[in-house]
Amino acid sequence: MRPDIFEKLLVLEKKDTSSLTPEMKRYLERLIKLRKRDGLHLDAEVQKEVKKLKNEINDLGVQYTKHCNEENTVLEFTEEELKGTPEDFIKSLETVESGKRKVTLKHPHVMPVMKMAADPETRRKVNHAWESRCIKENIPLLEKAISLRHKKSQILNYPTHADFVTELLMARSAANVRHFLTDLAEKFQPLWAKEKKVLLELKEEECKRQGVPFDGELHVWDVAFYKNLVEERHYKVDQEKLRAYFPLDVVMKGLFGIYELLLGLKFEEVEKPALWHPEARMFKVTDSATKELLGYFVMDLFPREGKYSHFCNIPLQPCCRKRDGSWQVGLVAVLCNFPKPTVDKPSLLTHFDVETFFHEFGHTMHHICSRANLAIFEGMTVERDFIECPSQMLENWCWDLEGLRRMSKPHATGEPLPQDLADLLIASRLANVAQFNLRLITLAMFDLELHIRSEAETGKMYRDIQERLLGYKPQEGTNFAANFSHLMGGYDARYYGYLWSEVFSMDLFETRFKKEGILNPKTGMDYRRQILEPGSTKDAEELLRNFLGRDPTTDAFLKNKGLAPPS
Repeated sequence: MRPDIFEKLLVLEKKDTSSLTPEMKRYLERLIKLRKRDGLHLDAEVQKEVKKLKNEINDLGVQYTKHCNEENTVLEFTEEELKGTPEDFIKSLETVESGKRKVTLKHPHVMPVMKMAADPETRRKVNHAWESRCIKENIPLLEKAISLRHKKSQILNYPTHADFVTELLMARSAANVRHFLTDLAEKFQPLWAKEKKVLLELKEEECKRQGVPFDGELHVWDVAFYKNLVEERHYKVDQEKLRAYFPLDVVMKGLFGIYELLLGLKFEEVEKPALWHPEARMFKVTDSATKELLGYFVMDLFPREGKYSHFCNIPLQPCCRKRDGSWQVGLVAVLCNFPKPTVDKPSLLTHFDVETFFHEFGHTMHHICSRANLAIFEGMTVERDFIECPSQMLENWCWDLEGLRRMSKPHATGEPLPQDLADLLIASRLANVAQFNLRLITLAMFDLELHIRSEAETGKMYRDIQERLLGYKPQEGTNFAANFSHLMGGYDARYYGYLWSEVFSMDLFETRFKKEGILNPKTGMDYRRQILEPGSTKDAEELLRNFLGRDPTTDAFLKNKGLAPPS
């Protein structure tokens, strides 16, 4: 923004603004605040320095992300070394001249190996490669970005980068985030002690079965494997058996039906769209009552070289009012990495994949349903520590019998998920819950600690935090920060937002949907009108109060995690 325009905004701020709409008043306040955060209230030389630092930080992020996306490591294993993973998984792997199978570091390859390969040496090798991706290229970039972010924040008169970031979020300060994470970690520790004991008992049994010594330790490459055994043996959940009930096309049809019913929408596929890849598919979204066109979304669902290797939602065009008064519809892309179908077998999803798909599509609806007039306030511009809340709330449909039956039907028999299997799956939501949440807290605390410092030795810091909170160390020679893409992808000092948002998402679900019906169209429409449509035209706290009829609490979250709510 030009300095003279900024000066005029400051003059306007002091005048009578009663004729402005609430959204335009908020726009004026937001513009001034954002430009001050760019340093426009400071001397010209200081402004140049801030701009230079921002550009350097952005360039570092682009390089970091490029390295992650172009990572193409391949490991080779014999079929014996992959024993325990599904037969169809092994057959799907490319064979090299020696007869070994190629395992890449893409999600559909890594997860089955880490969860099911019986040979601990195989898991150790895959985990080492997974957590050392791009380590030489990306750690210098990240550590330089940490230093530059701190320098920029100090120039702008913030004590730390974390305080700069959280000023405009629900948390408001780094101290509040630290308190939130520390409090949650303490609540989960007693439950984690019990879970860890069970994991070690299973490891001892497995070591006896394999005829190898039991070292009494839980290693990082053991965790996913023994967590999976807990689900199979204690909760009787066979994830591979479940996959047969979740063909991608069936899941997508069920997912679409649930969102259409709840939010009063209709989805129709666009024939022969001009997109970036032949496998990508485009759909248009209309209001089922008024027939108004609301927007479009693109589904890009399978992995390929050079593509983002996880799951994400990318807004491409905001919903907003154009200068001529007409409405601009939204456009958003959903990127996933599901197993690719073959000639004789469809893409079969794990339940985790189904939950992730439901989550990412929730972001899509947040974008498409936005009715803010100004693009700066469209749906996905809400506070970053609230942005996950609407999608996390909708994950609950993946843990409910009615939701599961709508999204399941095995490709062989065509019958939906039977109640006995669904009941076991739903009960397993509490499996390993402390470890899962302490892992999130570990990542969030690491992110926070990085951004309250002027510089950081990332490997040591991550090792110390993980060992303190989870009791096991990362592998020697690895550094998860090298491929922790959130740190360089807009979530710096914001990763805590996943947990922060989940606290509120559980309150939304338990208070309204669970009581009024998870497929209740009236409740769904309230949700669309009061949570999705306003975007950031109102503070997140106000959106929550409007939908709940009161201030939010942590009770539903603690109950859902198997922890007693506070007295």
